[in-house]
Amino acid sequence: MKIGGLNMNKLGHVFRTIRLAKNLSLKDIAQGNISISFLSKFERDESDISLSNFYSLLNKINVTIEEFSFIANDYKLLDQEVLLDDIKSAYESNNIILLEKYKKKEMDLYIETNSPTYKFSYIMISAIIHTLDPSKDVSQVDRDYISEYLLSIDTWGYFEIVLFGNSMNLLTMDSMVILSKEILKKTKMYMNLRVNRQEVIRILLNAVIFCVEGKRYADSLFFIKTLEDLLKDTDLFFEKTKLLFIRGLYEIKTNKIELGTKNCKKAIQIMYDLGSVEIAANHEEYLDNCLSR
Repeated sequence: MKIGGLNMNKLGHVFRTIRLAKNLSLKDIAQGNISISFLSKFERDESDISLSNFYSLLNKINVTIEEFSFIANDYKLLDQEVLLDDIKSAYESNNIILLEKYKKKEMDLYIETNSPTYKFSYIMISAIIHTLDPSKDVSQVDRDYISEYLLSIDTWGYFEIVLFGNSMNLLTMDSMVILSKEILKKTKMYMNLRVNRQEVIRILLNAVIFCVEGKRYADSLFFIKTLEDLLKDTDLFFEKTKLLFIRGLYEIKTNKIELGTKNCKKAIQIMYDLGSVEIAANHEEYLDNCLSR
């Protein structure tokens, strides 16, 4: 059986390969309720293993679940990871034709399998295309499908976080604000994972921009304060710089124009100093447009 491209029937074989590569014997690994006999059967894929015991074994050989999945998938990223990387690359290069190709593939897979995952991916790609070309609209049915799903799920993993982050522009302002305020509760179980935490921060940064542009200043301030708490004592310097810029936008829009402009320019200069010339130039253009309105 395969899940997301990962062959679940060869976990024991992969574990044995890693164990031998680390010069560990069965005796080195086996202890407690994991006997040498059981471990030998597991490595021959003749015995199932509980999740807790599997994690315990990975800990014994000092391998993370991400590393194990990568090796088990023949040193390739899983299907969903590949798709997200492809989408990001196509978006950054403004390649709508390629995004349309990915969208069609996900819809074809949905028709073939009836798996909601493919439909969510299809709608998410549609949202990204809409961001690049607003004339390519997304149906209200698809917008509602995403919104209803996200509102119905109490605990969000990485998939839901990415789905929301890339589909925010499809939601009503009220739904976007509600979900953005709920995101810390919905992702609480996984917030210690750095990648999830960074995605949540990215979403909240975008939420501030949406709120500032939508003149939802009380909500803007709420998200700014939330982000300040999340970024405290972290090494996420780009996100801190981005927040400084966004706080400046908020200050400009709430009639603290001199202070806001100063903070925006300070953030832009940091971007230039770090060598992010194109990003800095884009923010400079955004600031100019904001001041000229």
